[in-house]
Amino acid sequence: MICDDDEQILAILERYLNEYFHKAHLKGYEIASYINGEALLSREERVDIAILDVEMPGRSGIYIGNALKKKNRYAKIIILTSFSDYLDEAMKFQVFRYLSKPIDKKRLFRNLGEAIRQNTVDTEPVMIETHDGVITKYADGIVLVEVTGRRVMIHTESEDISSIRPIKYWDKLLELGSFYKTHRSFIVNMRYVSSFSRDLVFLTVSSERRYTAYLTKRNYQSFKNSYMLYLEGSK
Repeated sequence: MICDDDEQILAILERYLNEYFHKAHLKGYEIASYINGEALLSREERVDIAILDVEMPGRSGIYIGNALKKKNRYAKIIILTSFSDYLDEAMKFQVFRYLSKPIDKKRLFRNLGEAIRQNTVDTEPVMIETHDGVITKYADGIVLVEVTGRRVMIHTESEDISSIRPIKYWDKLLELGSFYKTHRSFIVNMRYVSSFSRDLVFLTVSSERRYTAYLTKRNYQSFKNSYMLYLEGSK
């Protein structure tokens, strides 16, 4: 979805998006353009990626993005803005990326590719093989992967599962988006990070489900930078 009250910008975005999908050999997509947020929100179909202008008559892009995330927690919101005044509000619902005007086509293509890949990671089922069978979860619901003794534990929002796959398998599978390998024995989902120090990362699902992961000193600055970029939704 594209939403901007400037029809010239809408036309540019449509042209760029069609060019991107054509070059990437992607089919089955739909691009819908709106000049106001109310019309976009009236649409009943699922929105996977939305490119929203911040300042529009009526509802702002911040309001529209927040409403879309409530409908689909996996939606990737890309904000168009020339101002930094709105960043604090946008961060509250974890904007995926910010793009400044005039639009840089290469940057748009790069961030669009990341949005598509992350949407795939978040929404496709992940099979966790155990000694008793297979349990299916979504990647977004995995809090962290931990090596404890000879076991690899997959901690999810609702349960802890012992996987027969090694940590290298999970490192490869979860190499995109919000996951970060803080230590040879831990892969954390930054979505659940509540705080961290120079050697520990604390993750919270609820008051009853809290976890701690080790953070190596050599990874501290890299993790800090990645976490800030995750929060800000830009890089």
